[in-house]
Amino acid sequence: MDPDPTTELVDLVRRAQRGEESAQRELILSYQRRIAGFVYAITGRSDAIEDIAQTVFIKMIRALDSLQAPAQFESWLFRLARNTCIDHLRRQKLRRIFVPFGPEHEDVPEPPGAVGTEELDALRHALAKLRPKDRALIALVQEGRSHAEIAQTLKSSVAAVKARLHRAREQLREHYQPQYES
Repeated sequence: MDPDPTTELVDLVRRAQRGEESAQRELILSYQRRIAGFVYAITGRSDAIEDIAQTVFIKMIRALDSLQAPAQFESWLFRLARNTCIDHLRRQKLRRIFVPFGPEHEDVPEPPGAVGTEELDALRHALAKLRPKDRALIALVQEGRSHAEIAQTLKSSVAAVKARLHRAREQLREHYQPQYES
């Protein structure tokens, strides 16, 4: 009989909480890709993924002691990632307000591999119009989370998650206009 993955995760989290570096490293390695994808889904910027993900994992290590229910680790980690992304976006917004926009900033190329098709650009534009909290919600759905898991992550009810998700999708549809449809 295969061991229960939840039991394995709980054991790993408990070892990490005791300060076992190998357990902490294993948690980071297990979640780094999913957190990176989640960060990208919220921020829409490939150049910020590494820094934000690193911040998420630093916060995770520092706050592991405060996690009282190791079985809730994954929801807790994604909530931590969501909050870190929202903080980053707020700082960026403030930075744009206080740092003047100069001509040298106009033609900065997108990092290699980051520019997609016109349809992808339209989707990015539409996602950028959503509130960070709504982008996080859509990212959790894209991650394959159930409504119940999302509700747990957001400390909300399933009904509230469904309602917010419906509104976020409606807003996304309003803003989404691929170039070929214009």
